Amino acid sequence: MRTWMRGLSAAMLGLFAMACSAQDGATAKFEQGKQYQQVRTIEAPIDAKRIEVREFFLYSCPHCYHFDPAITAWEKTKAGDVDFVRAPLTFGREVGRTHAKAYYAADSLGILSKIHPALFNAFHEQHNSLASDQQVAGVFRQVAGIEPEATIAQLKSFTADAQVRKNDQQAMAFGVSSVPTVVVGGKYVTSPAMAGGFDEAVTVINFLIDKVRQERGGQ
Repeated sequence: MRTWMRGLSAAMLGLFAMACSAQDGATAKFEQGKQYQQVRTIEAPIDAKRIEVREFFLYSCPHCYHFDPAITAWEKTKAGDVDFVRAPLTFGREVGRTHAKAYYAADSLGILSKIHPALFNAFHEQHNSLASDQQVAGVFRQVAGIEPEATIAQLKSFTADAQVRKNDQQAMAFGVSSVPTVVVGGKYVTSPAMAGGFDEAVTVINFLIDKVRQERGGQ
């Protein structure tokens, strides 16, 4: 009996050692300065119990278009203490401003889940530049049945303009210079380019969420 117990204890210790080794390996496989880095200016959280994951993107960016399915799938599986926010940028281009405002117009009209993928599709698959309010309004009408006047009113709203300007300012503060780029917890930044692929970026995002949670004293 004692021999059997000693054998069981040895086996359990062996499994524990393997688990610890695997955990250490998972922690060590991502390095700051390689798969992720610290943002230029750290943003203090409004609620330390919540972790924000913010994706900066452009509708005209092909890499953002191809990354969107991966980040959308991830959003459905994220932890309960994680908030996901998309932040369309302009990079100082007027067409980028129109695209970014389209995101917030759709949000205000309650049709963002339909319009977000439709805008990507219109630009990259239908070769619609979405350069004018009228072109954007056409997509809104086709996809969600929204009258052009209602769409254009939202595109020209103070709320949409203010949010787009805020995104550009935040991106500059974080040191974001390309898209898609993801900032986790207002402290760390990663991207498919840094991580080595779209799925790899999602893995790094989860790693950074755990890192921020631990740094804040969470479990």
